[in-house]
Amino acid sequence: MKLRNIAVIATMALLTGCAFGIKVDYRMALPYVQLEPSTEKRVIEVATVDQRPYILSGNKRPQFVGVSRALYYNPYNINTASGLGLVTDLQSAMITALARDPSVQARATQNRDRASASGARLLVLTVREWKSDAYMRVRFDYDVTAEVKDEQGLVLATKTAKGRGAITHFLNAGADVLNQALGDHEIVKALGSTPTPLVAPAPAPTALAPATASAKPGIQYDDCIRRVLRISDQQLRLSAMSACDSAK
Repeated sequence: MKLRNIAVIATMALLTGCAFGIKVDYRMALPYVQLEPSTEKRVIEVATVDQRPYILSGNKRPQFVGVSRALYYNPYNINTASGLGLVTDLQSAMITALARDPSVQARATQNRDRASASGARLLVLTVREWKSDAYMRVRFDYDVTAEVKDEQGLVLATKTAKGRGAITHFLNAGADVLNQALGDHEIVKALGSTPTPLVAPAPAPTALAPATASAKPGIQYDDCIRRVLRISDQQLRLSAMSACDSAK
């Protein structure tokens, strides 16, 4: 039993330097996001959603990120170092990582439906699982989905990262998960794309101007007939056709 306790303490010391009262600062779990170079400013808004079932049920607080087990396998909560919710910390980490690109203006938002400005992108991270369980070793379970939306709410790209396994460092493991989601090719492409200018609508047809005297007679007649053919009323169309004879 003593050897087991020593192993637990050694494992936790490796992870955080402390075996009890463990807190993790996931604001420092910075992913690496490499966008296409741009000379134009790009606005990326970042939102997060906590859908972990034990958070939604109220069994755990949003700050909860796992458990550490001491003697007799008793669990002790592992919480965020900031005292904020996990997804708030992850939001901060993503904003910090995106802001490394001088062409990106990254900012937090509570809106999860659409980007707030034309040409902006909304990055939404939904967390369905994110929990560590530390005893003889540390197991980490995660299930997250990243989505990129435009100002109309259209989903431009989506990527889910899900898995479980032993880890040796909380922050490295957290950054790896964010890298799996945000480093996806389609996510990067959607975040870094510049908005395509809208095609200007064709001008509305204008009233037909009378033929000028300087125009050639043949051209005058052809133009007159084109105008007449646009008349929907048959009687009026026949009457107008006779008026074109003077333009021959």
